[in-house]
Amino acid sequence: MTAPAGITLGVVLDSLGTGLLRPLALPRGREVAVGAPTIHDTEAAGAGLTDAIVLVPGRLAADVLEWAAAHHAKAVVMRAGATDTAALTQAAERTGVALLERSAEISWGQLYTLIDALRAITSPVFEPNRHRSTDLFALANDIAVRAGGAVAIEDLSMRVLAYSTVPGQLVDDARRDGILGRRVPDHPTHAEEYAAVLRSDTAVWSYEPKEYRPRLAIAIRDGGEALGTIWVLQGDESLAEEAADVLAEGARLAAPHLARVSLAADAERRQRAERLGWLFHGLGVTRELADSFGIRFDAPATVLVIGRLGDPAGHARGVSPDSAAEYVGDLLRMGLSAYRLGAAAGALDGQAVAVVDTASDAPVIQLIIATVLARARDTLGGGWRAGISRTVPGLADISTGLSQARQALEVVCGPFGKAEIGRHEELAAPMFLRDVYEALRYRPALDAEPLSTVLDHDARHGTEYEKTLRCWIAGHYDVPRAAEAMTLHPNTLRHRLRRLAELIDIDDPDLRLALALQLRLRLPDIGTKEAR
Repeated sequence: MTAPAGITLGVVLDSLGTGLLRPLALPRGREVAVGAPTIHDTEAAGAGLTDAIVLVPGRLAADVLEWAAAHHAKAVVMRAGATDTAALTQAAERTGVALLERSAEISWGQLYTLIDALRAITSPVFEPNRHRSTDLFALANDIAVRAGGAVAIEDLSMRVLAYSTVPGQLVDDARRDGILGRRVPDHPTHAEEYAAVLRSDTAVWSYEPKEYRPRLAIAIRDGGEALGTIWVLQGDESLAEEAADVLAEGARLAAPHLARVSLAADAERRQRAERLGWLFHGLGVTRELADSFGIRFDAPATVLVIGRLGDPAGHARGVSPDSAAEYVGDLLRMGLSAYRLGAAAGALDGQAVAVVDTASDAPVIQLIIATVLARARDTLGGGWRAGISRTVPGLADISTGLSQARQALEVVCGPFGKAEIGRHEELAAPMFLRDVYEALRYRPALDAEPLSTVLDHDARHGTEYEKTLRCWIAGHYDVPRAAEAMTLHPNTLRHRLRRLAELIDIDDPDLRLALALQLRLRLPDIGTKEAR
């Protein structure tokens, strides 16, 4: 497993930053070449670890550093918060293996993907004639010099993979923010702007929004499949006449890089989905598995589930339910990460799910979910709802939390749901009504007496006794309140109720209860609306 040229420990540390990966010991310095990341497995033979960066989700002991040195690994990454850092640092200096510390802000899976993607971005890809090689940053600079403007290379998620650093070339606020945040900031025009680039086989100009400088862009493709885009910004002077041809050549050279990044992302997604399934299905819920997601095993946790109401509109747009769930799961994971919450999130059984190591009533949970639902609605169409479990003591009870969150989701997606987000502990009454409804929906009792007597009278005489009863019951049998809801004079309503009493005994408390349940269960979404 030989490291690609240009990848050093210093490149990894500088690219990720000390906020994510902090060096504790660098016995061979920053210029040591490093290879691919690998997850430490105590039962593996250790073959093929030459130059590897070993990620250790569990508790790191000095003998692991000895093991890494014996198998020619170059670095070991431990989780933050270890108590014996001094002893481990000494072991690292003695063995010559670099010791790094992973921040709690990033999961092991995310770290693995970032390192692997960084290798794909910065490792060289040779042209067929083998005359020269380049990495994405060098390619961005080459395009910028030849085309005459600042360059950014992005993946399909608008994540900035590389950018030019040619002195004197102008960069507008959008590109500056994209470089600093490594992602293009949101703007209402972006959807059509990027769609136009991806529809074209050649470079196209973009002039929207007006506050940005004109940009020439081209899609990066591999075998016809779009992988990303290259953008060159026009400064005070026009771009070179051959700028479009330069972009076309750059897109061809960038394609192998982005194909490798895409493969790394797909592999990480599959691994994360598999581990997420283990977690929620109770298959080997261990401290190591929790550590791999950056969450605490014994700490209180909350389960979130997001799904669709009715027939998925996104499917009609050509987005399968599974793909929609994966997209929303990614939104959920990014939202939780932005607030630095320890969480495992993704897609499971056609729904977006997450377990968060915080209490269910934390206001930030509601805020994150509301944002995710809004983004999902804008991209995939409406109908998205969320269920939140009660706070469970720890990950050992995650299956209980998943069941509660799904029950809450079923309620808010059903006829008794009154909001887009439902917390299990606040849904006792709707869950009871749902259970009663499911038990009676196909039985004659739902439409039998006393309600059938009222409906029959309305049908034969044109009265509005059903509506009257709905408003009267919804108003807690308060005549003035019900009359106001129906835009009637209270005396008119009293007269109508006296006429009703000749038909059924509305003073009987048992009959009132039966009638209220029949009305609520027969048309569950009508009663509260008409009472408002």
